Amino acid sequence: MKRALLLVFVGLVLAACQTTSARTINKLSSQSTEKVILVMPTDVELSELHASGLTTPHAEWTENARKHIDDALRNELTTHNARLIDYTKTADDEKRTSTQAQLQKLHGVVGATVFINHFNPNGKLPAKKEKFDWSLGPQAKVLKQRHNADYALFVYVRDSYATPSRVAAQVIGALLGVGIQGGVQFGFCSLVDLNSGDIVWFNYLARGHGDLRTQEPAVESVKELLLNFPT
Repeated sequence: MKRALLLVFVGLVLAACQTTSARTINKLSSQSTEKVILVMPTDVELSELHASGLTTPHAEWTENARKHIDDALRNELTTHNARLIDYTKTADDEKRTSTQAQLQKLHGVVGATVFINHFNPNGKLPAKKEKFDWSLGPQAKVLKQRHNADYALFVYVRDSYATPSRVAAQVIGALLGVGIQGGVQFGFCSLVDLNSGDIVWFNYLARGHGDLRTQEPAVESVKELLLNFPT
């Protein structure tokens, strides 16, 4: 149900090619003299969009996109007066590694919920009203304990590209006066305070163009995803 609602809302905002953010802080802070951001592994998947409307994941495209996104993230964040460290797995601590993997999955769920229920005027939750109040929970402190970081940056991206058969269907649909959606680029980023687990900055990107398979367009997408990032 959540995935279905997400797809519907993505479809509604595509015409505006929106990039929208929300935050509870304007500046990064730290209990020490140096602010540290833990960059979590990018959750990305690129797919082919077939004439039927179904998608098929494309492994090579996905790996290329992951590299382009990771490189662009680091280049963009170097201007934000914080030290970046990469997430590393802890093979010696199975329980902690499992918790970290669960946080990655949880971010995908929470981020989709934020997208649907905070930015959609018709999906606002009465208890939250207009307040931006979202969290991954206290279990996020595991990341602070393991990596000694102040914040963690989570990135979720899905991108699809129309196959020739899908493009043909779009052309035929246009001739018949029926709109058929092409590929969609959708993603969101969250900056999480590792002292509390609260999401202190969130930004999403939803549009019907862009190409993460090559470096230059991927850099442009990352710039959009990081708009209004705290300094």
